[in-house]
Amino acid sequence: MFLFAVLPATFFNVAIAQDNDTINTRDLEIRDRDYLMQTNVRYRNLFVPDALMDTWFYNSDTEGAYSEPRPSIGATVIGLEYAFLNEGNTWTIWGEYMGSKLEQGYWDDIETSETVDHDDGDWVRPDNFSGWWGGFNYAYTVPLTDPNKAISLGLPMGGGLGVGYITGNLTYWRPGTAIETDCEPAAPAYVRYSVCEPDGEKEFPRFLPILDISLGLDVNFANRAHIRFEGGLHDMIYYGISAGGTF
Repeated sequence: MFLFAVLPATFFNVAIAQDNDTINTRDLEIRDRDYLMQTNVRYRNLFVPDALMDTWFYNSDTEGAYSEPRPSIGATVIGLEYAFLNEGNTWTIWGEYMGSKLEQGYWDDIETSETVDHDDGDWVRPDNFSGWWGGFNYAYTVPLTDPNKAISLGLPMGGGLGVGYITGNLTYWRPGTAIETDCEPAAPAYVRYSVCEPDGEKEFPRFLPILDISLGLDVNFANRAHIRFEGGLHDMIYYGISAGGTF
């Protein structure tokens, strides 16, 4: 909503300032500092390609494997940014919430032995699985068009580091032949999960580092507002959009 409020005002100011498409953006800036600041909202869609997961886990298209597709790993991110800009350099402090899109399902790891058992995998169910992240990025923006125009384009590229805390649990069921149990002791996990109590919760590090590498296209509206389309690596492959105001 902030973006829709800012952009019409920006276009109006530009229109009355000059009747052609070239302006001196510094003339619009009455500031006692040699840098700009931004506040942004960002949305990102993260995923791990199924082709990569095929390296470690069977999927339903493998002969003899469990008939239902393997769950896909992905997440949705909503975050806030506070950035400092100077001469094409951007330093950004960010925080975000990451909601997992992982659904429950059967995980059957790849076996290298001659005998393959497709019933020895685990059934895993995410319970309130999500995370909170924060970090710092640096980017340099290569101008693609004249930055003195009312609307200009730039190519930001950079990276950064962060750390996050994972909440929730990964509840699992083992095949009955792999544990001591009175509930379906001869059944695979994809049968036991629907009739038996869980066998436990997966252990994993709660605090995790995050590596961010980004490349984008930034649309700048006279140093008053901007939209950034971007993609890259955020521990997972991602694409997304960011928007906000410049002051």
